[in-house]
Amino acid sequence: MRVRALSTLVAAGVMLATPYVVTSSASAQPARATVTPGTFSKAHRTVHRSPSTSPVVTAIRVGHHVGYDRVVIQLKGRTPGFDVKYVTNLHADPSDSVVNLLGPVSLQLVVTPAAGFNSSGHATLTTPERTKWRLDQVRETAVIGDFEGVFTLGVGLSTRAPFRVLTLQNPTRIVVDIRH
Repeated sequence: MRVRALSTLVAAGVMLATPYVVTSSASAQPARATVTPGTFSKAHRTVHRSPSTSPVVTAIRVGHHVGYDRVVIQLKGRTPGFDVKYVTNLHADPSDSVVNLLGPVSLQLVVTPAAGFNSSGHATLTTPERTKWRLDQVRETAVIGDFEGVFTLGVGLSTRAPFRVLTLQNPTRIVVDIRH
C-alpha cells in the first residue's frame, strides 16, 4: 500500500512540475501530437494558459544568432498562451485585411490573453509596431492584431524553416527561434 501511495504521489509531482504542454497539428490531420518544448520543427505549436490577469506586451525584439534568428515578445505579467504557425496570408485583426510583409513566407504568432495597452488605454509597447530587419531568416515583423485580449504578430521570413517556441521569465518572454 505504501509503494502505491508513494508512486501516485511521485506521478502527481511530475505532472505538477511540467511547465506546459505543446501540441502540434497539420491541417490535413485532425489528431494532435505532442512536440517536445524547445524542439525545432515546422509544426503548428499551441499552448493554452489562462493567467488571472492579462499581461501586457512591452517590446518586440529580433536578434541574429549562430544557426537561427530569434523573435521575442516581451510581456509584463504572467505567461499567457500562444499559437505559432506558418500561414499562407497574414490578416489584420479585426479588419481581416491582408497584411504583406517582406519575405515570401509568413509566420503568425498569436498571444492570448495579452494586449499592447494598459487598463487606461495607453500603449505599453515601447518598440515600433512594424520593423524591417533583413536578417538571414527574419525580414520584417508587424503587430497585426491587438483586439479583445488577442495580440497577433506577423513575421515575414526568407524561407519556411523549422522553428522552436520557448517561454522565459524575468522578464516574461515568448521566444520563437527560426533556423537559417
